[in-house]
Amino acid sequence: MGEEESGGEATGEISPAVQPADVPAETTEAVASPQPQSEGRRTQLRIVREHLENLSSDVGSAKRSSEASAKKLENKIESIRKDLAEYKRSKDISEHAKSSDTSAKRLEKKVSSLSNDVAALKASIAKDAARTRTRQEALMAKILAKVSPKKPAAKKKSTKKK
Repeated sequence: MGEEESGGEATGEISPAVQPADVPAETTEAVASPQPQSEGRRTQLRIVREHLENLSSDVGSAKRSSEASAKKLENKIESIRKDLAEYKRSKDISEHAKSSDTSAKRLEKKVSSLSNDVAALKASIAKDAARTRTRQEALMAKILAKVSPKKPAAKKKSTKKK
């Protein structure tokens, strides 16, 4: 590619520094001979071009595969993050459920004891109301006894004759 820009392909000459490393040593010796020199250089250029094309396609495919694997890894990381977040939420929920279960049990015990207290208070109020009612009735009876006139004793019929 650099040779095309410098005009090496048009003249058919190649500089010795541009020779590829994987070209066999026999080809470099063939360049030293006078007559097949131009054909050897053309063959070398063709080989170099083929190698460059192969390398560029290899690099392109490697780049594409690395990008694809990077995307796969990013997707895996994202799914792992989602799973971790769900796990944390479920763990938080389970911890919350456990704490809410203990809180619910504690609250149920408090409700039970409060309902027992309410029942005891109702019974106490009922007893006090009954006692108060009996006292009130007794007092009313006493007051009525004092207030109401005594029954006069039956009047004696006078035996006087007129």
